[in-house]
Amino acid sequence: MSKINPLFFALGIPVLVIVILVAVVVPRMGGGGKFADLTPFSAEAYRKDWATLQGNAYRLDCQVEQQLYVVEGRGRVLAVKPIEKDVTRPSGRIPIFVPFSANDSFEVGQRFKCKLRVSRDLLVVEGLERF
Repeated sequence: MSKINPLFFALGIPVLVIVILVAVVVPRMGGGGKFADLTPFSAEAYRKDWATLQGNAYRLDCQVEQQLYVVEGRGRVLAVKPIEKDVTRPSGRIPIFVPFSANDSFEVGQRFKCKLRVSRDLLVVEGLERF
């Protein structure tokens, strides 16, 4: 019966752990996080004709600008500024509705990746991830 060299375990296990961590962390850093498979939200398209986006889910990378309104027991309306890749064409602020089920607190300047659903003329947040 042959013995397995202890050097194999000493070097093999850390290498295996690093490979697994890279496989998990790199896709999250690549853009959308857990919402990477969603289409990025276009504030410009929303302003032109929100009805064409109705019922679809999108990813929005945004920064909280202001809390506009709180509906007790239902949620809050926040004014957010989309974080654009093309800074030469800023899109301005947009309102989003965050249900209380999200259990998050929001402060001006915080950044989020959101899963949005366009419901009628309202942008409803279905998921959040801070970044």
